[in-house]
Amino acid sequence: MPYNKPIRRIAVVGTGVIGASWAAEYLARGFDVVATDPAPNAESSLRKLIDQAWKDLTSIGLSKGASRDRLSFTTNMKEALSQVDLVQENAPERPDFKIKLYAEMEGLRRLIPFSLQVRRE
Repeated sequence: MPYNKPIRRIAVVGTGVIGASWAAEYLARGFDVVATDPAPNAESSLRKLIDQAWKDLTSIGLSKGASRDRLSFTTNMKEALSQVDLVQENAPERPDFKIKLYAEMEGLRRLIPFSLQVRRE
């Protein structure tokens, strides 16, 4: 089934190094990002990693509308996923964990594979 809805808001599930990198890239491309992670200090760690990456992203070139202010964070995954057009999943590569996580995300219409690149026009 084709997905023709414009992508404007992206959920980033899991905000470790990989998730934070994706979040920074999406922000640099002008998307709204809703990040979620239940880990203690996840939000402060995410914002710190994005701040560190922003210097390099700026030198590469930011897209129109790019801003770190477009980031929001919640520990409530259901809340995060209810607000977005696309989901970027970055959980640990443990089958038991992934099975549980995907069961929680069941019903979502669009998950983004790790290798897919999203461009804002």
